[in-house]
Amino acid sequence: MTDGQDGRDGRESPAMAALRSAVGWRGPARIDTVERRHLHSYQDAIGAARSDEAPLTFAACFLREPPDCPPALRYGTGWLNGEDAFEGHRPVRVGAVLHSAPRLTDVAEKRGRSGTFALLTFVTDFTDEHGGLLVRHTGVRLRR
Repeated sequence: MTDGQDGRDGRESPAMAALRSAVGWRGPARIDTVERRHLHSYQDAIGAARSDEAPLTFAACFLREPPDCPPALRYGTGWLNGEDAFEGHRPVRVGAVLHSAPRLTDVAEKRGRSGTFALLTFVTDFTDEHGGLLVRHTGVRLRR
């Protein structure tokens, strides 16, 4: 089965066990540059005044969604977005070079009206070239 429970005696499925053991997984690293035209297009789209300082949510432009976490792909067949949170630590401005890589930090299994699903929490830190934290994104994704 692709859901978390094997359906016979409530034991955890191999897919869920693999997900739990994947906590700590780190996805591929990215390096992105904040370009003025992309930032201004984003600001226009969200109705914000143009500025060379990016809103926190601009970091979402550099997320690979959903994350390429192999054990997650063996659990269920589809993705849903649970929630996103952004923490600002230092301003992100035009010309900034952002280093990032998602990591799986938590897994929980739930049962809903339509069956069992996994809640996966991914954290992505966006840092500068010296490793200084600029923005932290925490995203909860559902796999069912």
